[in-house]
Amino acid sequence: MGVLLLLPALVRPTIGLVLVAAGVAIWLAWKSVAYPLALAGIPPIVDAIVGYNPLPKGGVTFIFAAWIGLAIVFAMLRKTHELAVPSLMSVPVLLSLALLAIMLLRLAPSPAEAFGSTKLQLYIADNLAFLVAAVVVGTNRNDLRLTLSIMLIVASCGALLLTFRLLSGGLHTTLASRFSLSAQEYPIYLGRSSAGGVILAIYFVLTATRTWARMAAVAVLPLLIVALLAAGSRGPVVAFAVGLLTLLGLIAASGRERRRLLLVAAALFGAAIVAPLLLPSSSIGRAISALVGSGSGVSSNGRSELWAQAFAAFAAHPLLGIGTGGFASLSPTELYPHNLLLEMSVELGVVGTLLIGAVILGFAGRLLAAWRTGSGTDKIAASALIALFLMTLVNTLFSGAIQDNAELWIWGGMGVGLSYRLAAQRRRDARARMLDPLLTRSPTGSVRQSWSRPYAA
Repeated sequence: MGVLLLLPALVRPTIGLVLVAAGVAIWLAWKSVAYPLALAGIPPIVDAIVGYNPLPKGGVTFIFAAWIGLAIVFAMLRKTHELAVPSLMSVPVLLSLALLAIMLLRLAPSPAEAFGSTKLQLYIADNLAFLVAAVVVGTNRNDLRLTLSIMLIVASCGALLLTFRLLSGGLHTTLASRFSLSAQEYPIYLGRSSAGGVILAIYFVLTATRTWARMAAVAVLPLLIVALLAAGSRGPVVAFAVGLLTLLGLIAASGRERRRLLLVAAALFGAAIVAPLLLPSSSIGRAISALVGSGSGVSSNGRSELWAQAFAAFAAHPLLGIGTGGFASLSPTELYPHNLLLEMSVELGVVGTLLIGAVILGFAGRLLAAWRTGSGTDKIAASALIALFLMTLVNTLFSGAIQDNAELWIWGGMGVGLSYRLAAQRRRDARARMLDPLLTRSPTGSVRQSWSRPYAA
């Protein structure tokens, strides 16, 4: 019977490959939620290598949502993430669900109901599914570090592929002076992923315990900077500057981290030398124009007109907006106003604006709580997550619809899980000290036995 069942896979190799891929995916889902969450950035690289998307439209999104769901079920069955359930009951998670409810209620009145339905489905499959996975990952130290490691590897692979095609002359030019890995990918997404990769590389330079890992993170930094500039997108560059300054400010108090930042400075200096050799000056000039004050600003790509249009529609329907996805009826060429707050305002009114604002503040509060509570590598991890969160927040104000900005829920969700884990650790330490007066706190914040008293033995 086994031979008969596998006969189609032997006759058609594609079926065999699918079965093998499904088996590997299930095994990875059993190992950790980190794998489906972190590997979500792989499809653009596959598209660039293969030359096309082998799956039907929307297939990648819902396959990853199902994969994440399976991994979460496995994690709950193994009972390895006890803090996941209380973390998922946190305020920003519940507010994200409330936002879903409002989007659902305002779908029927929308003048662009078809697009609104698509937006609703993508919000569930991208934002909420990734939020749950991020919270689960954040409650486990090993899973969190594994997730960030894989994310850095994925971003580095994209930068390596881009560098290779720059050198070989096979890079795809989507727009004038703007490069992407494939025709299916808009350049801004390359810029976003590369900027996030730079922050993650700096995080691993600061925290890696092995020299080869630290040197590998230093080595990919110039390539990620080149990829960021090659995209020619101003928003990701501005967001990266905000994230980098935030990270440097949060970790500046530690002497060891300051010394390791010298490696980061050397890598950035190398990027400044390599980038002009690989990229045309027009790409670099466009990417950094917002930082140096050149260029025509948001009016050059129509952002100001879209924002004015959105504000006018919000003023006409201030309470509940015009409906989920409704902005598409105002601007068929641009389906959303490229600003998350305005998008919620015009489509969901004051109610939606307050909800998305509360979600953002809730995530920010959890991230700050993790940073204040953490010590050692946990504090640096919280610093990196804050930098990535702020970087994504800046991006949401200039580009993408709500379903395109799932990273805001990813970094915020990791902050929620991390804050609950650190708070639980602090409570355990306090309880242990109350039960045994001979226990003292170690410099890393954990509890250890003290043998300083004669009768302790």
